[in-house]
Amino acid sequence: MGCRFPGASSPDELWRLLLDGRDAVTPTGPADRVDTSALLDRRPRQPGRLVSTAGGFLAEQFFDAARHHVTEREAAALDPQHKVLLATAADALTDAGLTEGTVAGQEVGVFMGQSTGEHWDAHEGPADMYALAGAAARSMASGRISYALDLRGPCATVDAACSSGTLAVHLACQSLRTGECDTVLAGGVSLVGGVDHTLGYSAAGLLSPSGRCRFGSEDADGFVRSDGAAVFVLKRLGQAVLDGDRVHAVILGSAQASKGRTAKAVIAPSVEGYLQVIGRAAANAGVTPDRIGYVEAHGNAAPAGDAVELQAIGTAIGAHRPVGQPCLVGSVKTNLGHAEAAGGLAGLVKTALALRHRTLPASLHAGPPTSAVDWAGLRIAPVTERMPWPRPGPAIAGVNTYGLSGIFVHLLLGEPPAR
Repeated sequence: MGCRFPGASSPDELWRLLLDGRDAVTPTGPADRVDTSALLDRRPRQPGRLVSTAGGFLAEQFFDAARHHVTEREAAALDPQHKVLLATAADALTDAGLTEGTVAGQEVGVFMGQSTGEHWDAHEGPADMYALAGAAARSMASGRISYALDLRGPCATVDAACSSGTLAVHLACQSLRTGECDTVLAGGVSLVGGVDHTLGYSAAGLLSPSGRCRFGSEDADGFVRSDGAAVFVLKRLGQAVLDGDRVHAVILGSAQASKGRTAKAVIAPSVEGYLQVIGRAAANAGVTPDRIGYVEAHGNAAPAGDAVELQAIGTAIGAHRPVGQPCLVGSVKTNLGHAEAAGGLAGLVKTALALRHRTLPASLHAGPPTSAVDWAGLRIAPVTERMPWPRPGPAIAGVNTYGLSGIFVHLLLGEPPAR
């Protein structure tokens, strides 16, 4: 695994941040970003104004163009998202004990998620091929990695809004299962590069006036946008064991699903959509719902969306749990903000490490719990403080994501095999 999130430039740093219960959201973005102070207006839903300037931001990243086989002219036009993704992919390879020399020329797959292109949206220079290939074409999020590392396997960029990164992981798993390749790099990226999207979320009442993601809380009032990137090196488990790899976690099963018209609006989630995707993932994994002890929720703290997701988790999983052993739920967005296309990947890093260490970090800003759902009746409970995995036996957890295009993804993870 490799990752770059607010306050954490590696999985180990992210794990420490989570265990310490730190909040990496800041009141404003870095000085080198667009200045949003003049747009601040605390009145809700004001067109062209921001109800909050808070977010989770990466500091300016050093980019070694030569290392990633990018020319100076290409680098000048390159989307910062692709720069961060290239560096994160290199980190993931290092973590996996691989080098460029060992993967070059091999049928290694690359599946990456990206849903916004705010760098291109703000482009004012000539629309030449350097600009088009550097910023306009989201396909280059994956293509750059395959080129930089000389990889010859499948290569695709996925856009499913906030499910982009987890959908890339799901597609990578399918590629491994069919034998299309033996090793895959899967991940995604999102950087807050402009204000247009943020203005739209604020005008729609989705941006948090309090500047925090308060998943599952009675005080939830929306989300804050954040930066993030993560890349995972995936193999079939048998091959990883044979190769002597350190295994962070095992993806037992995965699924994607569209909600169709089961919600009143094209962008809204539905209980039916969540139920469908959780059921498919459990069937794919051969796991019965009563064995799932924790779900890392999409949890972006939009109150209506939280209620839908919690209802679905309780119906699909909690109702099958033993009495007195609820399905626990949490969201890394309470620590980092919502990294959109990479938001689910932050949850995937968190969940993999939680399984490996058999420890659940606390979700922040969780109290008081929302009255919109019957927590006890649904047999679900928030993780409000750091805790050991609550029961003996194999630990299994789910990762939920939802994208405003109507796409749900659910990944089911198990702890790594004993070595």
